[in-house]
This record gives sequence, C-alpha cells and structure tokens, in this order.
Amino acid sequence: MTYQEDLSQDGCFVSVGYLSRRHDYPKGEISDAAFDRLATLAMRPLGGWAGEHSCDLGSCGSKLSQPEFKWRGMRIPRCCSTDIVIPDRTVIYVAPALILHYIRAHHYLPPSRFIEAALNCPEPNSDEYRAEIKRIAPNSCYAN
Repeated sequence: MTYQEDLSQDGCFVSVGYLSRRHDYPKGEISDAAFDRLATLAMRPLGGWAGEHSCDLGSCGSKLSQPEFKWRGMRIPRCCSTDIVIPDRTVIYVAPALILHYIRAHHYLPPSRFIEAALNCPEPNSDEYRAEIKRIAPNSCYAN
C-alpha cells in the first residue's frame, strides 16, 4: 500500500490511515463506539480494488506468526482490498479497511475529525449516505 500522510487532500478526498513502516504515526486508543462504527463502514464497502493491501508495520512485516485479532466475533484481517468512505460536509475521508488492524494491532490513533465524521456518518449504503457522497463529489467513482 502506498503511504499517504493523514489528512492529505486530493480535491474533496482526504486520506487517513495509509500507513507505512517507514513513517511514524500517532498512537493511542479510540472508543469502542468509534471502532464499532469503523467496523460497520468496513463491512459495507462501496466497492473493491484490484490487488490487496497488507500490513508491514512492526512484526507484521516479518515472516513470524502473527496473533489474530477479533472484534465482536469478526476477524480483523491484516490485509484488505476495500476502502472505508466517510462523507463529511465538504470532504470525503477515504481510509483502507486495514485501518481496523492498524488500530487494534498497532495502536494507531486516527485524527479526531475523522473519528467524529465516522460517528456522525449516515448508515453505509443508505440513500442519505450515497446522496452525501454524490453532493460532495458528483463525478467520483464513489458517487455511482
């Protein structure tokens, strides 16, 4: 996966959670409610991408066996091929679904405004959710 600095912007899209072992990242904890919301968004993606993003942080970049993380019965994978998409007033946050692993396994602390947007985001794949994305980025691949 290509590293992108948190809150880096490309038009109306703002990147969060595209981490790399070559760059430091903020550490801390998020609430269970915030993690639940991100998990819900990750489980209902708008689409998938060709290829897979794998974690290379800490011991995940080695051939050592890794612990498996679970959340409320859901297995948290160390790789993904989907994004979490969160519309927020004038921007759309985009994060790899791998962010769940980063948070649990590596104590990554996403920016507070990203977490706030996730908590206030309409239900994924609802008409309101899609309308917000279309309003902010009418010509994007996420607006269809």
